[in-house]
Amino acid sequence: MEYWGVMVGIFLVAAVVAAVAFVRSREREPEQLRREASLARELRELGADDPVRLAAVDEYETALYQRLFFVSTVSPRVRSAVWALLGAVLAAAGGLATRGDGLYLTVLHAASLVLAGVFGLAALFFAGLAAFHAATTPRVSFTESYAAVAGADDLGAGDLGAGDLGADDVGADDADAER
Repeated sequence: MEYWGVMVGIFLVAAVVAAVAFVRSREREPEQLRREASLARELRELGADDPVRLAAVDEYETALYQRLFFVSTVSPRVRSAVWALLGAVLAAAGGLATRGDGLYLTVLHAASLVLAGVFGLAALFFAGLAAFHAATTPRVSFTESYAAVAGADDLGAGDLGAGDLGADDVGADDADAER
């Protein structure tokens, strides 16, 4: 007995379940980011007078904004690539299942193979777009501003405003207290 038909069927069911689960988990990400942004606002309010806590909230918000850029630009293309790949797999399976004699089966076989090709190209296109956006999306980073603040502190140049706290500013207060 040959079980290849059963194995292909199990593979197709697993592919559909995996694709739907992946896309559904990626669709929930914006809601999770909204909850984390509201948490960051609450943490900022709680640590209003403590520069160490504010620096920690700044770092948390930086990581949050990096994920937000990913979710808004790369994630939709990845989801589209997954859907297109699933369409290509299902169309290819349909193309394999419709082999046979007769005009009707030949037309269905050809249509399935054409659809598999179109969905395959779409999957490659969206995967390429996702890779392009992942490589070219600007990153949120405060390393340059931290370096500028550290350089200004090393040169002894002035105070920072209330909203200009960086990671190096926290250590500056401790160094002043030790003197």
